[in-house]
Amino acid sequence: MTQIIDVSLQNFESEVSIPSMEKPMVLTFLSSRYPECGNLFSTLQLLAEEMNFTLAKVDLDQVENQAFIQYFRISGIPDTRVIFKGEIVDMIQGVATEQALRERLSKHFISDSERLYLQIEDAIADKEYEIAFSLLNEALSSEPDNKKLKILQAKLFVGLGDTEKARSLLKSFKPQEDEYEKATHLLKLLDFYTEAAQKSPVEGEALLYRNACQLVTESNYEEAFETFLKILQINKEWNDGMPRKAMMTLFGVLGPKHELTWKYRAKLNSIWFI
Repeated sequence: MTQIIDVSLQNFESEVSIPSMEKPMVLTFLSSRYPECGNLFSTLQLLAEEMNFTLAKVDLDQVENQAFIQYFRISGIPDTRVIFKGEIVDMIQGVATEQALRERLSKHFISDSERLYLQIEDAIADKEYEIAFSLLNEALSSEPDNKKLKILQAKLFVGLGDTEKARSLLKSFKPQEDEYEKATHLLKLLDFYTEAAQKSPVEGEALLYRNACQLVTESNYEEAFETFLKILQINKEWNDGMPRKAMMTLFGVLGPKHELTWKYRAKLNSIWFI
């Protein structure tokens, strides 16, 4: 059940500052003199129920609460803040649509299962595989068929060097299932590991390509991109444009919003379309 709290100077520390050390909460400043405050508060109540966050409100009609105006440097009403660990981490001034509020607040309030997912993802990225393994087992015990977790499990297998387990797991995804596209991209990533493990002597572009694949296995994507580009600058058609295909695969794995995808897609286009 959503918790809605009336906040005053007397209970601010116990109801806002201290609880926010554990999880974020929303603090909104309202006044009956501004009709739009009522609509905003109704929307915040709806979102608090949906996202399961504590909603604290300050009635600025109360004379004793007007000290908040100076303390929080409020320049207009309504005024809404997200408080986490005793600090203001976001501020929404004036009115906003329900959709705009939902998008803004969704950055701060996620479910316990989503939070666990992010912890696993971070542990794998930081190569803390024992932590990732433990957290992943915990998550899979309650959601054994969760495809997002299966993707993380495949990434963990890759990190641990067990490419065969990763390959088997990723091949089990069906086209109609969630995360199938991600599974396909990760499956292609395994080819980098296979190439990097080759021991046959190579030179020239082939040696550069193998080195780039090795960089991918080490998650050193930026250096890998630079090496693939170097091959293309020498010979765009080498091995049927394999370096370009490798870069396109990495773009898919990293995702369209990743900064390296933006950076190196532009660099690739500048070379490829000359």
